[in-house]
Formats: sequence, structure tokens, C-alpha cells
Amino acid sequence: EARSQPSASFSVVVAIDFGTTSSGYPFSFTSDPEAIHMMRKWEGGDPGVANQKIPTSLLLTPDGTFHSFGYTARDYYHDLDPEEAQDWLYFEKFKMKIHSTSDLTMQTQLEAVNGKKLQALEVFAHALRFFKQHALQ
Repeated sequence: EARSQPSASFSVVVAIDFGTTSSGYPFSFTSDPEAIHMMRKWEGGDPGVANQKIPTSLLLTPDGTFHSFGYTARDYYHDLDPEEAQDWLYFEKFKMKIHSTSDLTMQTQLEAVNGKKLQALEVFAHALRFFKQHALQ
């Protein structure tokens, strides 16, 4: 059975650069595809400094819901009381896990800095959802 392609009209194209240490995204409007813009407005960066990328750091609340990504995640986690931080899930440089695992599956888990584990699929989904929502805003 052939699928019919929905006729979608896109006004912008976004390419996520998901890096080991830092991540970001450029975007281009379809009305002027030759003009490629780099996202430089990140919450939590150094005041007055335009950064093309933010740290690939993800912070989840103790119940596993999304809290923040990038500078905001890094700074919030490091400002937590050490005892309280043990309940949070903070992941940094987690992309390397997919390169260092020879038997990567849907059940592969990533370890937060406090030793707690969560499915890699969920960690990456939180990160990609952050970029999607950020770009849409």
C-alpha cells in the first residue's frame, strides 16, 4: 500500500549538532535558504557572550522529569546541596556511551553522575525534545 506524502509547507529548517561536549543548532528559512543562522541565545551562558553551543548536559528531577539542559542544567545541579543532588539525575557528555558500547540496544542504560541509571533512549529523547522546543520558540 502506497503512502501519500502530506503536503507540508515548511518555513524553517533546523539541524541539531548533538555533540559530546557541546551542542547547538543552525537554522535557515526556506524563503532564503542560503542564509544560515546560528542559534546564539542560550539561557545561563556568560552575560554578554554569544555562544554558538551549550554544554551537552541534561538535568532531570528526582522523579525523572525534564528540568533543564545546557548551562542551566550544569549550574543548577552544581548549586544543589550535595545531599540533595544525590536524588537528581545529571548527565553530561552522555553521547560517548553510544560510541563505547558494542552491544547497543533499546535497553542500553546511561549512568548519571550520582550512579543512578536511566534508559539511554529516554535521556536522548529529553535532550532532543529540548532542542525541538527551543527552536520552535
